[in-house]
Amino acid sequence: MAGDELFRTAFDGAAVGMAVLDEDGRIEQSNGALTSMVGESAGALNGRSLRDVTHPDDTSRDARVWDRLSRGISEHIHSQRRLLHNDGDVVWVRATFSRVPGDPMRVIMQVEDVSEARHTQALLEHRAHHDHLTGLPNRALLLDQLSTLLDTPEPRVACLFLDLDHFTVVNDSQGHDVGDRLLEEVARRIQAATRGHDTIARLGGDEFVIVAPGIGTLAEASTLAESISEGLRWPMIVGGHEIAPSASIGIALAAPDSTPQSLVRDADVAMSHAKRSGRNQAQAFSENMRHHAQMRLSVETELRVALREGQLEVHFQPIVELATAEVRAYEALVRWRHPHRGLLMPDDFLDICEEANLVVPMGEVVLRDACAFIARRPDFDGRVLVNISTQQIGGNGLVDAVADALNESGIRPGQLALEITESGMLLATHATRTELEQLAAMGIDLLLDDFGTGYSALSSVLRSPVTGMKLAREFTLRLGDDATGDRISTAISSLVASLGMVGIIEGVETEAQRRVAISHGWTLAQGFLFDHARPDHQIPLAPGVIAVPGDVHDSPAEASSPVR
Repeated sequence: MAGDELFRTAFDGAAVGMAVLDEDGRIEQSNGALTSMVGESAGALNGRSLRDVTHPDDTSRDARVWDRLSRGISEHIHSQRRLLHNDGDVVWVRATFSRVPGDPMRVIMQVEDVSEARHTQALLEHRAHHDHLTGLPNRALLLDQLSTLLDTPEPRVACLFLDLDHFTVVNDSQGHDVGDRLLEEVARRIQAATRGHDTIARLGGDEFVIVAPGIGTLAEASTLAESISEGLRWPMIVGGHEIAPSASIGIALAAPDSTPQSLVRDADVAMSHAKRSGRNQAQAFSENMRHHAQMRLSVETELRVALREGQLEVHFQPIVELATAEVRAYEALVRWRHPHRGLLMPDDFLDICEEANLVVPMGEVVLRDACAFIARRPDFDGRVLVNISTQQIGGNGLVDAVADALNESGIRPGQLALEITESGMLLATHATRTELEQLAAMGIDLLLDDFGTGYSALSSVLRSPVTGMKLAREFTLRLGDDATGDRISTAISSLVASLGMVGIIEGVETEAQRRVAISHGWTLAQGFLFDHARPDHQIPLAPGVIAVPGDVHDSPAEASSPVR
């Protein structure tokens, strides 16, 4: 077969697009693969310029290609370029231009369609820099864009760190699908409340960051934060449920020495401060917050050491018969024997413990020590009450931890009672209620702690397997006012009696409060009038009647917290 015929056969049958170009870049011949690639009929490209089917942004390359080929600098030139399909679509190709020896110059062009590979690469790059759920930029892209904005002598940039309030309640009670739909709607609302050139990123979970260029004052940033908060507050229907979300927002303004990481960190610190201050508000970063955050981190580190080295200890406060002051039970309260700061009360470390997810191991320490306390007093027919945090219930192994503590100590389930706050019961999920029912089935009493402070409906109490209530100290302080305090105390005492529950009034500190509580129908109480919480070795092995010394004044209240 002659050479021309061999070339023609290879040319026409090639799987890649091919064309023969003259010295001016006109197409003298084109094969079927090329015409198909650009949506033209066979032979329709012949006589047309390569420029006619090349994306306008890529035509400038042709002059350089022709110059190098014509001067013999290169015999083969490879490049990626965009061709234009007949319907207007862009076709990415890998092109090779080869000069054919002779005069005038001719060039053979071979093109391979790489559009799919480019699309895949672009998709991977997008996924690497964007959140898969909302499509918003992720942390990597956010920091990259912040780096550009901060690369000026006096940057004017505000960073807002947003965290939804009580998002875990939605996830736990309604499921992750509803949680995801909520996050998608929140992302849309943030976009609607911000400016077109602001960057909104999702860092994960329910955390969003807004970067606002051109904002250099706290007043401007606060206005933007309020706009976002207002946009979120409107109720939305998600998964058939009406949800009115709120958010805690931290604000940080760029300084000349700010880095992308430090600016986001400062806004995060301010957000945490807003959340601890009551949620549903915005707080601006200050250096005091940074110092406070560093202190909290230091305490968290020390807490982990305390758990590991046994620095936590449990003290026990008696619960007595009001009329006789005879001890009927004890409440287990955790303390921290700090090696340098002495004995620390719960207010000094419990909130940090909860934020650091250390409540579960701490709760197991209290459970074990409380059960061991009762086991060492076989002649005492009372029981011990242990506070349980909502973090311990609903999938964190509470049932197993209780069973292990009972087995290890040898006490009966009826000698142990668990307290859960009213607000914790209000937010109980299906998994939480299931676990509480399992504990009740084991024979363990469940008491509602701090009743009257959680704003729960009575129906939520009756749906739960609780067998007792403790009236919050806030109401005890108002006993004898012949007004709201007395009415609430009397009503709750009657409620407890009518439901056949155990009732305990907390915070009794004076003889006057004791007398009023008895007149309201309370039979059990605890408070400094009877005794403070003391370590195990200071408590009689056979507790009896407590000698009441008289009124107690100006005594620090026990911390009101799930694990105390």
